Amino acid sequence: MGRAPTPLDASFRLIVTVGGSLLCGALVAGLALLLAGRANDHLVEITVTTVAAYGSFLLAEHFHLSGVLATLTAGLMMGNIGPLGAISDRGREAVQAFWEYAAFVANSLVFLLIGMREARQNFLLGWPLLAAAILIVAAARAVAVYPCCALFSRSALRVGMRHQHVLFWGGLRGALALALAMALPPEIPQREAVVTASFAVVAFSVFVQGLTLAPLLRAFGELPGPRRSEL
Repeated sequence: MGRAPTPLDASFRLIVTVGGSLLCGALVAGLALLLAGRANDHLVEITVTTVAAYGSFLLAEHFHLSGVLATLTAGLMMGNIGPLGAISDRGREAVQAFWEYAAFVANSLVFLLIGMREARQNFLLGWPLLAAAILIVAAARAVAVYPCCALFSRSALRVGMRHQHVLFWGGLRGALALALAMALPPEIPQREAVVTASFAVVAFSVFVQGLTLAPLLRAFGELPGPRRSEL
């Protein structure tokens, strides 16, 4: 913004960004559901969901809002309201299969592009920054899990401490975090450092947290041990 924002400015901007993004996503999803309800062709229904996903993102970005929140809102509406009649049974199966494949391709491409871009960087030179980023993200995950679960500790919605540990350690980051970092404008100060730190956080999440999650579940008795054929 070119200046240091005050807490009031930051709060107002946050409310406008979140509220406007949700409104953009709901508006585009509502129109998409109206169109989908008039068609029984599963190909048309797939096309409508695609338009809703990218249309909500572009609309929010046009007004300098969060395209990610807008698309998330559109997806939630399409996924929860669509099966109630706007999307046919055959269309729902086709839509789910299409987006499952699209998500797989998108994740693969993002990681491939990031790997190609970061392959020549020496991460050892900036390891204090990368270690700090990993610790900060882990601490934020802990703040998001343990206090929230503590609020329901005396209710029927209580989450056991073992499950809380799994929720904390299972906070995996992936393509979305990298895509958001790469989407920063080139003129943003320290953009390269942000991208590199994001890559380090995702790499730690995938290779350390991801590969140790199954042993953690087995240690807590939530997952059966590997069979002999798997050893």
